[in-house]
Amino acid sequence: TGEARQILQWMLQQGVVIKVKEDMYFHHAVLEDLKRRLLDLFQQQEEITTPQFKELTQTSRKYTIPLLEFLDGVRFTIRVGDMRRLRQKGKTQSG
Repeated sequence: TGEARQILQWMLQQGVVIKVKEDMYFHHAVLEDLKRRLLDLFQQQEEITTPQFKELTQTSRKYTIPLLEFLDGVRFTIRVGDMRRLRQKGKTQSG
């Protein structure tokens, strides 16, 4: 409805929810918690696979892939082949 769209738009403007992809939104606290858990995992290993991320998030592939792409897009992770690595601040893709 129009009212629901207005509420969603307000929540986006306030930073309460974050748009991950078209018609997929997450509460900002959920995404921050996910980043913290990923940082913990990256302290134990350099790379993660999509199945490892899926296990970490306990979500279906419907959410796993868009979340991974979102994290790449906000430059939190970087895709290297079939793996994801934590993107180091101040470094380029090649190094």
